[in-house]
Amino acid sequence: MKTKCCNRKIRSVGLRALVAVWIGILGAGVVVTGHPQDGNGPELRSFLDLMRHEEDELEFQIKQNEITRKEYTRSKNRIAIHRQTVLNLVKETGQDYVPEMHVVATAEVDQLIEDGTAALKGIKQGDVIKEKWRYLGSAQRGEVFYIFERLPRK
Repeated sequence: MKTKCCNRKIRSVGLRALVAVWIGILGAGVVVTGHPQDGNGPELRSFLDLMRHEEDELEFQIKQNEITRKEYTRSKNRIAIHRQTVLNLVKETGQDYVPEMHVVATAEVDQLIEDGTAALKGIKQGDVIKEKWRYLGSAQRGEVFYIFERLPRK
């Protein structure tokens, strides 16, 4: 009997030590680099968390019949475009910076920018609209969405 008891204690202590070492190794990535192993900085991680929360809220709203299927689909597409635009920007610049962006459907452009539909005629990626918005492009996902970055106030 004494042997079984001692073997259990040894296994238990050995298992705890193994878990402690494993946690130490996993934690070292955060401590040494200051970033988790995914390579994302705090700004991008915060943004991605926000997008996940937005999607969770959207799922709740559709399950509770608070929004229509059309509103759900538009919002889901908007979130996907917004997330991908930010990920592309961070990848291109190498900076952990998430600018204020707005992703709007064609019918919503005039709500965001006064006479925005007219301002979009002949516009190119990177152009500034009314000294307040930078046009980042458009995306087709069920419908056309326009992507704008709000410029800092001067």
